[in-house]
Amino acid sequence: MSRNKPAVAYYITPHGFGHAVRSLEVIHRFLEIEPDYRVIPVSDIPEFLVEENVGRRLPMRRRRLDVGLVQLDSIRFDLDATLSSLERLYSKKSALIEEEIRFLKENRVEAVVCDIPFIPFPAAAECGIPATGIGNFTWDWIYTAYIAKEPRWQTIISWIRECYRLCTLFLQLPMHGDCSACPNIENVPLIARHSTRDPGDVRRILGIPADRKAILVSFTTLDVSREAQKLLERIEDVLFYFRRPLSLRFSNARCLDKWDLPYVDIVAAMDAVLTKPGYGIVSDCLAHGIPMIYTDRGVFPEYEILVREMSRSLAVTYLPSEDLYAGRWESAIRRIGCQVRSRTVVRTDGAEVCAEFISKQLMKHGCRK
Repeated sequence: MSRNKPAVAYYITPHGFGHAVRSLEVIHRFLEIEPDYRVIPVSDIPEFLVEENVGRRLPMRRRRLDVGLVQLDSIRFDLDATLSSLERLYSKKSALIEEEIRFLKENRVEAVVCDIPFIPFPAAAECGIPATGIGNFTWDWIYTAYIAKEPRWQTIISWIRECYRLCTLFLQLPMHGDCSACPNIENVPLIARHSTRDPGDVRRILGIPADRKAILVSFTTLDVSREAQKLLERIEDVLFYFRRPLSLRFSNARCLDKWDLPYVDIVAAMDAVLTKPGYGIVSDCLAHGIPMIYTDRGVFPEYEILVREMSRSLAVTYLPSEDLYAGRWESAIRRIGCQVRSRTVVRTDGAEVCAEFISKQLMKHGCRK
């Protein structure tokens, strides 16, 4: 891709794949309406996500500019390590902002988009270019939940809010928390991927017999003991599908990596998804009416909002995390199988709407001719 083209720098948080997937949907739509622009993702997300969701390689800059939450596994996180990482970031804030200013100038960047790192906002303001935020929360809101136990969070939260105040426009997704740190907010529809294959065809490709249920286990890591695996092998009428880096080694588990199928096509073909509530997988299930078996994920303010919206729109059932690790899944599977599939129609063209807003920001600030 020619470096002579003007660029948009798209910063993506390292916290989970949900932010990455929805960001890549927006990038895909933006490049359709603005083919004369380069988009440079700034993140350390895996390359396979980019190619699967955008359909091409992009000139990625591998850089982390926020922390999110330091995860112990897909469910548990380490707040002490998270705070220590943020304090190290805070101690280098001036140098980090200067580095971003140089990057923006050297790469002819005419607009910044963030989902939802905060450091790029002061850099964009210094360069006089628009900086759009996209998300259903900002990190200051998440971290505020932890002040009561550790007052050191306050300094970090105040700094983050100062950065977010320099956001030119925040595109607020459904199922959102308090994003008021950003001064100019516009509500947009849900960003969701859409399956392009018939679910029956996908089930045939995956070899799912007519008399067996298929459940997608949507985690990146999950420690399932040998005793737990034995319990799961007793659920003989269910096949459990997973994608690496998750590794499940019981006899009725099937790794998806040998099939070249988009993840959203797999979701749409399942009888249910077993997961923690995260924006990406919830959006996929909402878009296709797929039942969800969900577990808890510690103190994370977004959790209650997602569970509330899931429960309004889908067949759902709760699996306590202690039962998840112990392999006691069968009761939840039977409960979800007895529920009538429900699906509330939701607007899911948020990627197109966000791409149009980014394009308008370029025009408004005199970038796009």
